[in-house]
Amino acid sequence: MRTEIGATYRAEPVGSLLRPEYLKEAVQRHEAGVLSAEELAGVQDRAVREAVALQEECGLDVLTDGEMRRWSWSDPLTRGLTGFERQALSPVPFTRESGRAQVQPRLPAVTARLGPGPNLPLAEWRFLQGLTARPTKVTLPSLSYASVLWVPEVSSRAYPTRAEYLADALRLLRAQVEELVAAGVRYIQLDAPRYTHLVSEEGLANFRRLGIDPATWLDEMVALDNALIAGFPGVTFGLHLCRGNSRSMWSVEGGYDPIAERLFNTIHVQRLLLEYDTPRAGTFAPLRFVPKDKVVVLGLITTKEPQVEDAAEVRRRVEEAAHYVPLERLALSPQCGFASNLPGNLITAEAQRAKLALVRQVARDIWD
Repeated sequence: MRTEIGATYRAEPVGSLLRPEYLKEAVQRHEAGVLSAEELAGVQDRAVREAVALQEECGLDVLTDGEMRRWSWSDPLTRGLTGFERQALSPVPFTRESGRAQVQPRLPAVTARLGPGPNLPLAEWRFLQGLTARPTKVTLPSLSYASVLWVPEVSSRAYPTRAEYLADALRLLRAQVEELVAAGVRYIQLDAPRYTHLVSEEGLANFRRLGIDPATWLDEMVALDNALIAGFPGVTFGLHLCRGNSRSMWSVEGGYDPIAERLFNTIHVQRLLLEYDTPRAGTFAPLRFVPKDKVVVLGLITTKEPQVEDAAEVRRRVEEAAHYVPLERLALSPQCGFASNLPGNLITAEAQRAKLALVRQVARDIWD
């Protein structure tokens, strides 16, 4: 693998940005049938332009389109492929208080044979490319996330086994990746909020409810994600790990220790974007397992709370992480997106701007 590609990206977003209120209202009007798809696309175009301007003003090294065309971060899978029932069938607990599940939002589930749909990341990227000369990236769900959308009681009618479903999901998502690379995309991030379920009792219990064997699941998912991104020389791939991100809530807690050695060494990406904004993510000690051909992007700036972090404290934490991975292989980002779904986290646009600017400020202080 390669470390030189993208190694100088020191300050980047994870993916989504807060949707402006005018965009949320436009989505509501579209869903009510009073705003056409073309009219909604025009509103989304405006929001993307503003998202790009914000990231450029904050000085980020890599830009996204803010995921302004998505209802959810997982749309390239659940809306980009046919066969998913989006009326929320698979429960996952979320909380804003340690040790206490407060709500159980329900995820989509596969209920019919999968088929190709629109390549949403490709449309996003093509529009984004016309707005900036800076490096850009696109985001896709990891197949580890796709695995939890096979729910035995409703999915087995379409796919007798989870493995058969995942084989189709791999084939169709890889076709999206192939189209992205052919179009000129050179940085693709896989979003993987389920690998960290292996570090918590709540996550393990959720796996068992879905009929997943935690003892074999990690190796199976790494193999699928590696197959998804294999054979694209010159393309940087990243893996983003978090513990859930919805309306400032999280799903699981626990350090990377149980998965770090196997995951960090066997996943074939060049950049590991790791959530590290609170003690829920554990210590930096698991970074000792990161091989020398990978960059670690430290997610030290929270997107869940409005208070803006102290720059000196962020620098101190980067220096602490450098005891395990040298500074030349470290970078900085927010811990997750600001709006993994349309409503977004419970912070203001002003706080979002300040946090993005802080990412660049600290990166400049350390690496420039």
